[in-house]
Amino acid sequence: MLSKIFIFLAVFATLLLAKVQNVELMADDVTKNGDIIEASGNVILYSQDYFITADKAIYDEKKQIAEFFGNVNSMRNLNETSRANYVKIDLKNNTQEANANFMMDKDAELWMQNDKSCADKDYYRTKGSIVSSCNVVDPDWHINFTSGKLNKESKFLHLFNPVFYVGDVPILYLPYFGFPTDTTRRTGLLIPEMGYMSDEGFYYKQPVYFAPYDSWDFELDPQIRSRRGVGIYGIFRFADSPYSNGEIRSGIFENKERHQKRLELKDKKHYGFEVEYDRSKLIGYLKQGDFKENLWINFTQLNDLEYFDLSQKNGYDDSENSLVTSRLNYYLTNDDHYFGTYARYYIDTSKLNRGNVFQNDDTVQEIPTFQYHKFADNIILPNLIYSVDTKFHNYIRKEGVNANQYELNVPISFSKQLLGDYLNFSFTEDLYATHIDWSDNYRYFGGEFFEDKSSDYVNNYHLFSLSTDLAKAYGSLYHTMNFGTDLLIAGYKSSDLNDRILKDYRYKYDKKNGNLNIARLENLQDNLYYEDNFINELSDEYTNSNLAGKFTQYFYDGNGKKFLRHAVKQRYNLEDDEFGPLDHRVDLYLGNFNIGNRFTYSQKFHSFDKVQTYANYNNSAFSAYMSHTYEYEKLNDDASRYNKDNYLIFNAALKLPKYYEIFGVYEYDLLRDYSKMWRLGLTHNRKCWNYSIVYQEDIEPKTSSLRNYEKASKERAVYFFVNFYPFGGVGYDYSKDTDYTEGK
Repeated sequence: MLSKIFIFLAVFATLLLAKVQNVELMADDVTKNGDIIEASGNVILYSQDYFITADKAIYDEKKQIAEFFGNVNSMRNLNETSRANYVKIDLKNNTQEANANFMMDKDAELWMQNDKSCADKDYYRTKGSIVSSCNVVDPDWHINFTSGKLNKESKFLHLFNPVFYVGDVPILYLPYFGFPTDTTRRTGLLIPEMGYMSDEGFYYKQPVYFAPYDSWDFELDPQIRSRRGVGIYGIFRFADSPYSNGEIRSGIFENKERHQKRLELKDKKHYGFEVEYDRSKLIGYLKQGDFKENLWINFTQLNDLEYFDLSQKNGYDDSENSLVTSRLNYYLTNDDHYFGTYARYYIDTSKLNRGNVFQNDDTVQEIPTFQYHKFADNIILPNLIYSVDTKFHNYIRKEGVNANQYELNVPISFSKQLLGDYLNFSFTEDLYATHIDWSDNYRYFGGEFFEDKSSDYVNNYHLFSLSTDLAKAYGSLYHTMNFGTDLLIAGYKSSDLNDRILKDYRYKYDKKNGNLNIARLENLQDNLYYEDNFINELSDEYTNSNLAGKFTQYFYDGNGKKFLRHAVKQRYNLEDDEFGPLDHRVDLYLGNFNIGNRFTYSQKFHSFDKVQTYANYNNSAFSAYMSHTYEYEKLNDDASRYNKDNYLIFNAALKLPKYYEIFGVYEYDLLRDYSKMWRLGLTHNRKCWNYSIVYQEDIEPKTSSLRNYEKASKERAVYFFVNFYPFGGVGYDYSKDTDYTEGK
């Protein structure tokens, strides 16, 4: 941003040297005496882009020197303005100088005042300067520097003896401060990160940036944590074509042995490797056509989640997610056909501990999956449509059952408007079939093992649907409703799929080591020797005859603003004579205040599967949000197998006088009865600068050698950030980690 102001010092020379613009000069009085031309009284010089006024102007034709005196004002376009007492321009030597000049860039919202300024073919220079983006009178912050210069070619700005002021109070002095003023990438050192953590000691990271070519760059981030160890991370960014780009990231961190033992970390070294790539043109190089395609790769290989956490000082918020997923997606599509190929590779880091013999070898991988889809099209009649979807899945792993699955789904639908378009009717005939070829899939029965080499599953249903949309105005109230009902009649069904499959690798391992437990081997629900099948039948919603109803309504006021939304869905299983889950949602919008609730209630288990309630309020001075989420996921009909969550989130912000704002966030785990996170902060936010002070406490699980992963760390941290627009800002944080055992 400062480059605009420094370059603006050359505005007068640019004008007089311009060959492409017509320059007009007007004044009350213009005289010529030999080589000297004098203009005085309301001197005006203007062109297409510039407008300059002064009390007096003198031009020496022989020396090619132009001088402007008294109230020299200049405007370039609509954004850049300048004012000086005196300006001198040497056209022959391409230099200029000015005394007591003031410049402002309205677009960058930045101004600078100089005692003196000058320019030549290589540099713009100033002396006795002040720069700020705040008010000209009593600015909140400003920088004083004795001298500065901008290299015209490299666009690099050098400031000498800069002093940073907040108000009239100096807060930082540097003998030298330099930075580039454009967006050109340059090789060099980036801003370092430093701090102190009570558990890990002094922290310092010094990024080194390499940018030898426009098409790629590389960043190397060595770091040290004085009590914990040292590490280095790197990222290679590239654009190998106009249609593609990617990143390669890698890193390693080595713990000190005493730190590893003290925190019971399972690994001495944490390392990983990542590749991310996006390309929108592959087949397009070989064949032109009306189609779209895209390739996306996101691959990760690591030994534990600490690899992510240690890449930056305070880690990542999603460190609780133990499943790391690598993905490959490619699709090729037009208006009629879709082809896709996918791959999923999973690393379950919760298995990567010393107590797990098989590590990640028994995690099912999907490499690859192929899909072909024929988009809906009519046959014979315009309202008789069909579509086709086929898939192939290759499920592999080093230990356990593998499978190849082939899927086919063909729905055919007929639709018609009834009763003068008041009623929408449709009939759908759907056929789904799948064939699975197994390997290493055994069943244990009566003391013997039987191998399943293949399975088949076929399901057919007939679906009748009726729906209507109604709307009516009641004075200043407008009401809309949608009713719909679906009757699904089960057709042909055939299946020899098993819900549970044998862990043959676990059986062989225990038998080899003399630890075989026959009683548990005979219990199909025991998780030691059995696991849920990773290929399942369709849900009851598509296999049993059922009747489903749905209702949605909206209310609007006289201004067309929605103030109520209400929706209900319910399904009834005709074969089992029982209701399915009830889905209910209601939202109330009352000006600045909104409140809503959505729940799913299991009629089968007489319990709520999920309940979400929220309320928020927002006006110009105050905002608050509160939500409560309860989840109870049954894994199967066994009441003892479920996942459960119950947590509360609250955040609020209050604007105070003089541009201050206080804010806070609180997260409480009701199930485990502890405060997961809370944050309290104060921010001062003006257009030209802002700063924040934040105190935060977090409880996060940490990678441990213990199989139950009960170890967690409690981090207390103080953060301070300050930003001076448009130069950027600095931050400081201090954190302290302590051991926290869940349930204390």
